[in-house]
Amino acid sequence: MSESGYRNKRTYHLADMQPTMTSFSTVALIIAKSEANVFLDKINSEQRGVISFTLRDSKRDIANCKCWGSRACVDEYVDMLQIGDVVDIVGAKVMAIAPPNKPGTNEQQRYHPRGTLPYALVVNEGQGHLVKHSVDDAAVVQPLLQLIHLSHKPLSAVLKLSDVRCAAPGAEQRPAVYVDLLVAVATMRPVRELKRKVARLGSGLLQCLELVVIDTSYADGMVFTLWHKDWIRRARHWQPRKTILHLIDVRLSHSQFYGCPVLSHASCTLIYEQPQPQSAECQALLAFAASTPLKSFDMFAQIDVEQLPAAEHIQTQMSVRQIYARAEGELQDATSDQFTAVLYAMVSKFDIDGLATSIHKKCKSCQRLIPNSRNDCDNESCLLEFSLCYSGPRFEYFFNINVHLSDQTGTLVETRLSGGVAEHLLGLKADAFQLLSERRKTELKWRFLLKYFEVKLLIRKPTAMRKDLAVIIVDMELIQLDRLIEKITVF
Repeated sequence: MSESGYRNKRTYHLADMQPTMTSFSTVALIIAKSEANVFLDKINSEQRGVISFTLRDSKRDIANCKCWGSRACVDEYVDMLQIGDVVDIVGAKVMAIAPPNKPGTNEQQRYHPRGTLPYALVVNEGQGHLVKHSVDDAAVVQPLLQLIHLSHKPLSAVLKLSDVRCAAPGAEQRPAVYVDLLVAVATMRPVRELKRKVARLGSGLLQCLELVVIDTSYADGMVFTLWHKDWIRRARHWQPRKTILHLIDVRLSHSQFYGCPVLSHASCTLIYEQPQPQSAECQALLAFAASTPLKSFDMFAQIDVEQLPAAEHIQTQMSVRQIYARAEGELQDATSDQFTAVLYAMVSKFDIDGLATSIHKKCKSCQRLIPNSRNDCDNESCLLEFSLCYSGPRFEYFFNINVHLSDQTGTLVETRLSGGVAEHLLGLKADAFQLLSERRKTELKWRFLLKYFEVKLLIRKPTAMRKDLAVIIVDMELIQLDRLIEKITVF
């Protein structure tokens, strides 16, 4: 798509749009981009497509532009035009859009970001086109590029994560809601590729990037999912505890997988990275994020075993039923995400000699979990550190044993005996355990299985970082039957 004909057309500002204009031309910044939708034209059996761009040319004016054409035309737009590009829109048709209070309008607006003008642009192949504006035209390009960080809505009008978690739709409620937030990136997972549940014409694998975002009201954070390739590409430059995001119309819904409210980028979502000018809200959030420990998506709690409470400080006796009630049921305390308990119970499962994996790997540098099929952490900083000044093993083994504890009220199945606590109770290191014969492992198992113990536990409730209940053994001691009867009778 060339620039031929563009210089002969009069250019307007977005604010100049009128519904009678059929050949509108302007220069604007792309602040959002939809995924391309390819379909089969039933009339001529050819593949056609449509893609939308959200454009901005001033602090106040934002409008959507929908481009229709052959699949080759739409594919070229996908590859050529990215979020943050300054583009020439040539030969567009101006269309009036329904006012926000008209019935059905809110549902339609969920398919694209909300503009600030009552008009939108339509570009049809053969009648108009979009092309990148010349980078040499600095007088035009530079002022527009500055708009990429300038939020068009006040940062003071955002909601707090602690509030939206309470107001989020429940597991059975629909539809989702859309909210404005000011958050900091806390951590990111590696990008995943997933197969689509429903095949779409011209669509390959889906990319998915999961982050956890925090604000000053909720340090535990919420999961924020990106499905859009362009935003996933931009997110590669985001830094945990340093990147601030102003999310506008971000989708808030209940996740069956995480069992809690989550955020996700939707077709109508706008994102301003490192919003300018730096407001008091941004500065406070940056300071808060900098003081918050780096978080991890690791499924196990072994990363935290160095920060366990002292066993002698754990004194509150509970039954299995009471532990579950306080962690997930009617006795929940929303002000705390963890608690401790003393449990008198029988070890009903201690599978260290079976098929279950009781030994895992963690990175020697960052202490993150490493899949047993790999020997290296996927953290770039760890790989760099090991390549520069380290020649020894890059990982170490640790115990992570699933234990079932049963009393007269039920069975606690999420309990884990991990790290140094496991080494102390078993009397050997994880590396040495792997060298034991199967007979020796079985003998070790029966030192615990079907025997009664006083077990001191740290219980961590499900959060955005950990979708399941985590129950960690801090200490356990074999208990005689007469003392067990005394404890259960008094309790």
